[in-house]
Amino acid sequence: AVVSTQSTGINSEYGELQTYQHYFKRINLRMSELLFSLLVLSLLGSLHASRKLRDVLITVEYRPEVCDLRADDGDKITIEYTGYLESGAEFDSTKLPERGPLNFTLGTNTVIPGLERGIMGMCNGERRKLVIPSHLAYGNQGYRTIPGDSTIFFDVELTRLKKKSVLEKSVAALQFFMFPLTTSLVIFYLWQKMNADEKDSTPASPQGSGKKSRRNRRRG
Repeated sequence: AVVSTQSTGINSEYGELQTYQHYFKRINLRMSELLFSLLVLSLLGSLHASRKLRDVLITVEYRPEVCDLRADDGDKITIEYTGYLESGAEFDSTKLPERGPLNFTLGTNTVIPGLERGIMGMCNGERRKLVIPSHLAYGNQGYRTIPGDSTIFFDVELTRLKKKSVLEKSVAALQFFMFPLTTSLVIFYLWQKMNADEKDSTPASPQGSGKKSRRNRRRG
């Protein structure tokens, strides 16, 4: 009777352990689904933000007949510009004595998003007029003499264009794919580790241990 009671208790504990393992497997699956959903939402958010940049109104005032190279992300450029409000009041210009041509790399958030969007695709020597809505400029906060929620205007000329090298393009592409790749590898590693831990922690079947004990008693 004592042996039967112990065997029943072991079977009960083994059953509870299997229940816990099944429960943890479900949690592991839910966590993987959650991380995947967050990754998808992040990518969709990036796409939605890029679509907003299309709200910039671009008017080409002059473009050279020969236009082999066009400005793109990662290119080093120099521009001359004048920015003004809807009223016609200027708020900034590279023509001011204390200023000068603006040098920067496209795609590095050096200038407001609307200006970057308006410069994309320009040729060396090209001039454009840009109309930038507030959400791609200074938003509802404004900036210095620019009131909040203001649509601003730019006259822009691209005076120098240095294209991104092949090596820089390769590094940029690697950085773009690094985040989703790293996230996937981390999720896979955690899943493999939890499965390995579950296998190590799984006890031998009570029935199997009972058979071994009976054999040992017979030999004795």
